[in-house]
Amino acid sequence: MKKILFYTANGVGLGHLRRSCLIAEKIRSENVKIILVTSAFSPQIFGKFFDSLIRLIPLSDKLLDSPSKTRKARVKNGQKFTEVIREFKPDIIIADFYLTSPFTFYTFKHALDQFPTQCVFIWRLNDNQKFKNNFNNKNHRLDYFQKIILPHNPDELKSLLSPLIFKKIKNNKKFSVTGPIFKKIDKNKIDFCRRKYKICAKDFLITVGLGGGGELKAGECESSGKIIKSFLDIYPRLSKEIPKLRAIIITGPYFSDFKKKSLSRLKFIKFEENFIELVKISNLAVSTAGYNTCNELIVAKTPAVLVPLKRGDKEQFERAHYLEKKGIVKIFENKSSNELLKLILNVKDNLNKMKLNFKKFSDWKQGDKKTAKIILKAING
Repeated sequence: MKKILFYTANGVGLGHLRRSCLIAEKIRSENVKIILVTSAFSPQIFGKFFDSLIRLIPLSDKLLDSPSKTRKARVKNGQKFTEVIREFKPDIIIADFYLTSPFTFYTFKHALDQFPTQCVFIWRLNDNQKFKNNFNNKNHRLDYFQKIILPHNPDELKSLLSPLIFKKIKNNKKFSVTGPIFKKIDKNKIDFCRRKYKICAKDFLITVGLGGGGELKAGECESSGKIIKSFLDIYPRLSKEIPKLRAIIITGPYFSDFKKKSLSRLKFIKFEENFIELVKISNLAVSTAGYNTCNELIVAKTPAVLVPLKRGDKEQFERAHYLEKKGIVKIFENKSSNELLKLILNVKDNLNKMKLNFKKFSDWKQGDKKTAKIILKAING
């Protein structure tokens, strides 16, 4: 039996863990054993897709406030990961983490330096400058990987990367562009969501999604709380402008608690496992510009107002502007609540036009199956 180890590091969002889950689901039908090594706070939020689970110390503001504690945690994680590889002896490691982070990379490097193992890196784009710096590999981090998978659509890469880097990727066999890795819509869950939230045909539903909902002030990962605050500020006026308005705010599992306002026809929930189906039945969405959320908006064909957040870099801003150019979203970067109100009403008034623009994403195919094939080929020869 082949043994596959997934290594993910999640602190503010769910993207790394979600991709690992979707890839693992495609692989589990084969005769393999899967172990997950992760610093995610909620590793089973997408279900148990692994046979064994090893939890690492997650990065937090409390930890980052003390350099000595950060170093100790980093060393502990490195030692623990090393011990896992020594005992488990994986045939391959699938790594999906923020490459620029010294904290998460040290854990990986410490173990691989002692027990060299075949590795595949799932590399979600950083912002342009950081991706370029990592791609040039002056820090030699990419040397640890025998295969690098870019879970993006080729058009997206071509638009976001420089022509030179895009050409180098296409001509380098070490890289594979698989297409985005996202959850497929379950048609049976669409009606389930309507019943669960009692959505009527005459309702105008706005879903507000905050991704994982976490923040890391010391790590320059800003809070999504400003989105909720702005939306609640305009909700009474929005209700007057849009008859039969319904709103569902999904804070994300990592969002810190706050005093929720009690407003008519508005519901708060922490996590919705059928998020993509809920977005599908929504008239429009207001959300962060994270990798998962944006791919799900594209598949659901739901126009949106995006609120990009800084997540250690500016990749959400670059992704949001790419989608705005395609005509399927508007971007809220102004801190004025009035501006958010104007943008939502603008999207409402242009829904039909914006929906037509989803034709530009006709080649937006799932990449999880292709990624799984690459991994299985690597371990089976």
